[in-house]
Amino acid sequence: MKQEVLKAFDLPWLPVIALVLFVTSFVLYTWWTYRATNKSHYEQAGNIPLDDKDIA
Repeated sequence: MKQEVLKAFDLPWLPVIALVLFVTSFVLYTWWTYRATNKSHYEQAGNIPLDDKDIA
């Protein structure tokens, strides 16, 4: 059944476009995460479990 479906698949460029979009979004997200301007945000988020001032 799978082979029959793949034989009828006439859009060979679709997986290529999906791969390019995935790799592009992965690279952009990784770049955005490791930017130097986000360092303070991640340090603050990393200290949330150690912060005792919000405990009721």
